[in-house]
Amino acid sequence: MSDYSSENIREIYERHFVTVYRVCFMYLRNVHDTEDAVHNTFMKLIEKQKCFESTEHEKAWLIRVSQNVCKNMLRANSRRCESPTGDIAVNDSSAVSDVMIELSALPDELKIPVYLFYCDGYNSKEIGSMLHISASAVRSRLQKARERLKEHLGSERSIV
Repeated sequence: MSDYSSENIREIYERHFVTVYRVCFMYLRNVHDTEDAVHNTFMKLIEKQKCFESTEHEKAWLIRVSQNVCKNMLRANSRRCESPTGDIAVNDSSAVSDVMIELSALPDELKIPVYLFYCDGYNSKEIGSMLHISASAVRSRLQKARERLKEHLGSERSIV
Protein backbone atom coordinates (compact mmCIF):
# COMPACT_ATOMS: atom_id res chain seq x y z
CA MET A 1 0.00 0.00 0.00
CA SER A 2 2.27 2.75 -1.10
CA ASP A 3 1.44 6.44 -0.93
CA TYR A 4 -2.23 6.82 -0.15
CA SER A 5 -4.18 9.54 -1.83
CA SER A 6 -6.46 11.63 0.35
CA GLU A 7 -9.39 9.72 -1.17
CA ASN A 8 -7.89 6.36 -0.16
CA ILE A 9 -7.31 7.59 3.38
CA ARG A 10 -10.89 8.84 3.57
CA GLU A 11 -12.17 5.41 2.46
CA ILE A 12 -10.03 3.62 5.05
CA TYR A 13 -11.21 6.05 7.73
CA GLU A 14 -14.87 5.51 6.86
CA ARG A 15 -14.42 1.74 6.70
CA HIS A 16 -12.61 1.35 10.04
CA PHE A 17 -13.58 4.34 12.18
CA VAL A 18 -16.13 2.45 14.30
CA THR A 19 -13.76 -0.42 15.06
CA VAL A 20 -10.88 1.89 15.98
CA TYR A 21 -13.21 4.02 18.13
CA ARG A 22 -14.49 0.97 20.02
CA VAL A 23 -11.00 -0.36 20.70
CA CYS A 24 -9.83 3.05 21.92
CA PHE A 25 -12.89 3.53 24.11
CA MET A 26 -12.35 0.12 25.71
CA TYR A 27 -8.89 1.23 26.79
CA LEU A 28 -9.52 4.84 27.70
CA ARG A 29 -13.17 4.85 28.84
CA ASN A 30 -13.38 8.55 28.12
CA VAL A 31 -14.94 10.11 25.04
CA HIS A 32 -12.46 12.98 24.71
CA ASP A 33 -9.36 10.81 25.10
CA THR A 34 -10.90 8.26 22.74
CA GLU A 35 -11.38 10.89 20.05
CA ASP A 36 -7.74 11.95 20.45
CA ALA A 37 -6.58 8.33 20.21
CA VAL A 38 -8.65 7.71 17.07
CA HIS A 39 -7.15 10.83 15.50
CA ASN A 40 -3.63 9.74 16.46
CA THR A 41 -4.24 6.24 15.09
CA PHE A 42 -5.21 7.55 11.67
CA MET A 43 -2.31 10.01 11.74
CA LYS A 44 -0.02 7.01 12.28
CA LEU A 45 -1.58 5.46 9.18
CA ILE A 46 -0.55 8.50 7.17
CA GLU A 47 2.94 8.59 8.72
CA LYS A 48 3.60 4.86 8.36
CA GLN A 49 1.84 4.19 5.07
CA LYS A 50 5.01 2.77 3.56
CA CYS A 51 4.92 -0.06 6.14
CA PHE A 52 1.83 -1.33 4.39
CA GLU A 53 2.25 -3.56 1.40
CA SER A 54 -1.33 -4.75 1.04
CA THR A 55 -4.76 -3.79 2.27
CA GLU A 56 -5.39 -7.38 3.32
CA HIS A 57 -4.42 -6.73 6.94
CA GLU A 58 -5.26 -3.05 7.30
CA LYS A 59 -7.96 -3.63 9.94
CA ALA A 60 -5.66 -5.76 12.09
CA TRP A 61 -2.90 -3.16 11.68
CA LEU A 62 -5.22 -0.34 12.72
CA ILE A 63 -6.40 -2.31 15.76
CA ARG A 64 -2.82 -2.95 16.85
CA VAL A 65 -1.82 0.68 16.30
CA SER A 66 -4.88 1.94 18.19
CA GLN A 67 -4.01 -0.35 21.12
CA ASN A 68 -0.46 1.01 21.19
CA VAL A 69 -1.65 4.62 20.94
CA CYS A 70 -4.01 4.07 23.88
CA LYS A 71 -1.34 2.38 25.99
CA ASN A 72 1.01 5.27 25.29
CA MET A 73 -1.67 7.79 26.26
CA LEU A 74 -2.35 5.93 29.50
CA ARG A 75 1.36 5.82 30.26
CA ALA A 76 1.81 9.51 29.46
CA ASN A 77 -1.13 10.55 31.59
CA SER A 78 -0.21 7.97 34.27
CA ARG A 79 -3.80 7.79 35.33
CA ARG A 80 -6.74 5.50 34.79
CA CYS A 81 -10.40 6.29 34.98
CA GLU A 82 -11.61 6.42 38.57
CA SER A 83 -14.87 4.79 37.62
CA PRO A 84 -14.85 1.43 35.84
CA THR A 85 -17.87 2.54 33.86
CA GLY A 86 -16.37 5.62 32.21
CA ASP A 87 -18.94 7.24 29.96
CA ILE A 88 -21.20 4.19 29.78
CA ALA A 89 -24.76 5.03 30.68
CA VAL A 90 -25.73 2.86 33.61
CA ASN A 91 -29.19 1.47 34.17
CA ASP A 92 -29.06 -0.83 37.20
CA SER A 93 -32.05 -2.83 35.99
CA SER A 94 -30.44 -3.54 32.65
CA ALA A 95 -28.49 -6.79 32.28
CA VAL A 96 -26.63 -5.32 29.32
CA SER A 97 -25.38 -2.38 31.38
CA ASP A 98 -24.27 -4.75 34.14
CA VAL A 99 -22.34 -6.87 31.67
CA MET A 100 -20.73 -3.78 30.08
CA ILE A 101 -19.65 -2.48 33.49
CA GLU A 102 -18.10 -5.79 34.43
CA LEU A 103 -16.53 -6.17 30.98
CA SER A 104 -14.91 -2.75 31.25
CA ALA A 105 -13.42 -3.77 34.62
CA LEU A 106 -11.67 -6.84 33.17
CA PRO A 107 -7.93 -6.62 32.52
CA ASP A 108 -7.03 -5.76 28.92
CA GLU A 109 -5.67 -9.25 28.24
CA LEU A 110 -9.20 -10.63 28.79
CA LYS A 111 -11.27 -7.67 27.60
CA ILE A 112 -9.74 -7.26 24.14
CA PRO A 113 -10.29 -10.89 23.02
CA VAL A 114 -13.90 -10.73 24.29
CA TYR A 115 -14.52 -7.56 22.33
CA LEU A 116 -12.92 -8.87 19.14
CA PHE A 117 -14.75 -12.21 19.38
CA TYR A 118 -18.26 -11.09 20.37
CA CYS A 119 -18.47 -7.55 18.98
CA ASP A 120 -16.35 -7.74 15.84
CA GLY A 121 -16.95 -11.40 15.00
CA TYR A 122 -13.34 -12.51 14.67
CA ASN A 123 -12.51 -16.16 15.32
CA SER A 124 -9.84 -17.26 17.79
CA LYS A 125 -7.22 -17.77 15.08
CA GLU A 126 -7.71 -14.23 13.71
CA ILE A 127 -7.62 -12.73 17.20
CA GLY A 128 -4.47 -14.68 17.99
CA SER A 129 -2.84 -13.29 14.89
CA MET A 130 -3.77 -9.71 15.85
CA LEU A 131 -2.60 -10.08 19.44
CA HIS A 132 0.43 -12.24 18.63
CA ILE A 133 -0.76 -15.16 20.76
CA SER A 134 -1.94 -18.66 19.89
CA ALA A 135 -5.57 -19.49 19.10
CA SER A 136 -5.68 -21.73 22.17
CA ALA A 137 -4.51 -18.81 24.33
CA VAL A 138 -7.37 -16.75 22.89
CA ARG A 139 -9.88 -19.49 23.74
CA SER A 140 -8.42 -19.73 27.24
CA ARG A 141 -8.73 -15.97 27.74
CA LEU A 142 -12.31 -16.02 26.49
CA GLN A 143 -13.13 -18.79 28.97
CA LYS A 144 -11.45 -16.91 31.84
CA ALA A 145 -13.38 -13.76 30.93
CA ARG A 146 -16.68 -15.66 30.85
CA GLU A 147 -15.90 -17.20 34.25
CA ARG A 148 -15.07 -13.82 35.78
CA LEU A 149 -18.19 -12.23 34.35
CA LYS A 150 -20.31 -15.10 35.61
CA GLU A 151 -18.68 -14.84 39.05
CA HIS A 152 -19.28 -11.08 39.29
CA LEU A 153 -22.75 -11.07 37.78
CA GLY A 154 -24.04 -14.20 39.46
CA SER A 155 -24.62 -17.60 37.97
CA GLU A 156 -28.36 -17.03 37.61
CA ARG A 157 -27.77 -14.84 34.55
CA SER A 158 -26.79 -16.22 31.20
CA ILE A 159 -23.81 -14.21 30.06
CA VAL A 160 -22.20 -15.00 26.73
